[in-house]
Amino acid sequence: MADTSCNLDGTTAGGSNLPASSIALMAIGCGVVAAGSYLAQPLLSIIAPDVGLPTWAASWTVTLCQLGYCVGLLFLAPLSDCVENRQLVLGTMAFLLLALLTTAVASTAGAFLAAAFAIGLGSSVVQMMVSLAAHCTEPSRRGLVVGTVTSGLLAGILLARPISSLVVTQVVWRDVYLFDASVLTMLALPLARFLPAYRPETPIRYAKVISSLWTIARGSRSLQRLSLSQAFLFAAFSLFWGAAPFALRARFGMSDFGLALFALAGAGGALAAPLAGYAIDRGLDARTRAGSVVLVAAGFALTLSPSVYVWAFAAVLIDAGVQISHVTNQKAVLSAPPSIRSRCNSLYIAFFFFGGAAGSAVASSAVMAGWSWVIGLGVFAAVSAGFVHASRCRLCTGDFWKSDGKSLDALNRHRLHADSGRSGNA
Repeated sequence: MADTSCNLDGTTAGGSNLPASSIALMAIGCGVVAAGSYLAQPLLSIIAPDVGLPTWAASWTVTLCQLGYCVGLLFLAPLSDCVENRQLVLGTMAFLLLALLTTAVASTAGAFLAAAFAIGLGSSVVQMMVSLAAHCTEPSRRGLVVGTVTSGLLAGILLARPISSLVVTQVVWRDVYLFDASVLTMLALPLARFLPAYRPETPIRYAKVISSLWTIARGSRSLQRLSLSQAFLFAAFSLFWGAAPFALRARFGMSDFGLALFALAGAGGALAAPLAGYAIDRGLDARTRAGSVVLVAAGFALTLSPSVYVWAFAAVLIDAGVQISHVTNQKAVLSAPPSIRSRCNSLYIAFFFFGGAAGSAVASSAVMAGWSWVIGLGVFAAVSAGFVHASRCRLCTGDFWKSDGKSLDALNRHRLHADSGRSGNA
C-alpha cells in the first residue's frame, strides 16, 4: 500500500495537492457505489416475483436503499471524525461488497429487502470519499476537486438505470449485482494503494460525535439554509425522474430500451459538476447558485414541447442545475473546521435526501393528475430553492463559517465540551 498521507493544510505529505489519479479513482468509486443503490429500479417487475415480493411492495427495494443510505450518513459517515479515513473507506467498501453478493443470492423477500437496506448503508462510503478529498485538497482547489468527485456520484445514479436495463436483456437480474460487485472489487485494489491516509488531529469518541449532530444542526443557520435549498432542488430532480418514464411511454410510446437511452442522455448533466467547481473556486458562488435555479426551472418548462429531443435536453438542464447547486453548497459545507467537517457533510446530505424522497413520493400522483402538475411542482421547487438562496447574502460566499456567528459559537461550545470530556477521561 502506498504510504501517502494528508496534512491539515490540504496537501499530501510531499507538499503537493491530491494527485489527479486519486481524484479520478474517487470519482469512479462514487459512481460505482451509487449505482448499486439504483440498479433494481428498472428491474422491479422481474425481481419481485422471483423473490416472492408482492407487486405493491416492489418499490420498497429502492426506498430501503435510500433509508439505509440516510442511516449510514448519520451513523457511519461521522466516523471520519473519529478514525483514520482510508481504512474507514476500505472497510465500508468491504461491507458493501458483501451486501451486493447477498442481494445476488437472496431467495426470499425478507432477505432481499434486508440486503437492499445494507447496500444503502454501505453506499454512505461515497460521502466518506468526498470528505477525504476535501481534507486532502487546499482551499483554493477544493471546489474543483469536490465537483469532480461528486460528478461520479450523480453519473452513477443516472447511469444505473440504463445499464441495468440493457444488461438484463442478456443475463438474469442477479448477474447485474454480481457484475457490480466484481467492478467494486477491481476498484478497491487501486483505491487501497493510492488513497491518501488522513487521521483527525483530535479524534473524538464515537458517542460524542453522534450526540453532537443535533448541536451542529441546530446551531448553524447557514447549514440549515444550504440543506433546505438543495432539498428543494433534489425534490425536483426526483420528481422528474420518477414521473418522466410514465409520460415518455404515454406521449412517445417509448420502450424500455428507449427509456434507457433517454436516461443515458440525461446523465450528461453530470459533466457540469467540475465546471461548477472551477467557477466557485474563483468566487462565483452566487452566480452558480442562481444559474442552477434557472436551469432546473427552464428544464421543467421545456417539457411543454412535443419533441422528445427537447425533453432530452430538458433532462440535461435539470440534472446539470441540481449538480451545480450541490457542488456549490457542498464546497461551502466542507469549508467547516476539519474537526467537524464530516459531520456537517453528513447532515447536509441526509437532509436533502429527504427532499428527494418527498419528490419521489408525489411523482406517481402528480403524473396521474396531468403533466402540468409535474411542471408546476418542479418550477415551484426550483423557485423555492431560489428564495432560500437569496434569503441571506452570506450564502454568496463559499466559507460561510467565518460569517455565521451563531454557527461558530455553537461549534466552539461543542469543541469545549469535547475537550473537557477528553480531559475528564485523562
